[in-house]
Amino acid sequence: MMKVFVLFCLFGLGAAELFAQNRVVVLPLRNMDGDISKNLWAEEIADSLRNILMTMDGYGTAFVIVPKDSVEMAISELNLDPLNPQYESDVWKAIAGLGANRVIQGSFLQRHDRVLMNAYVYDTYTKMSNPNHEAKDIYKTPTTYLDAVRVIAKRLLPALKE
Repeated sequence: MMKVFVLFCLFGLGAAELFAQNRVVVLPLRNMDGDISKNLWAEEIADSLRNILMTMDGYGTAFVIVPKDSVEMAISELNLDPLNPQYESDVWKAIAGLGANRVIQGSFLQRHDRVLMNAYVYDTYTKMSNPNHEAKDIYKTPTTYLDAVRVIAKRLLPALKE
């Protein structure tokens, strides 16, 4: 009887792991050109990415998005400032408190009439990006930069399902 109980428990743990969803935090992209007026772009891109990912295949089954309010609250509780050099290391403490196992992070840079965007999916355990599914070197104009969000979502989606 004890063997049956142990096998049942092991099967239950294996099934739970098999059907577990990835909890994904979408952080605002970093503004690399230093123009404070473009900090709003970082939030707009993150919000659009969050919304598009919630409409894509796999949302609710393979992954869920941590609500923006929860992310902002976790960051503000630790009094983190994105302009502080320690932000990159300290933000992982906030993410750990959210129970997420994937993080979408990236950056954008405007030079003249081009906006370069990069985005990556990080594993919270290793704090390393998935090298197979990156959204790198996406160029748009300052008026069409939000069009890149759908491209970013499509490139990152397979990493969220793993």
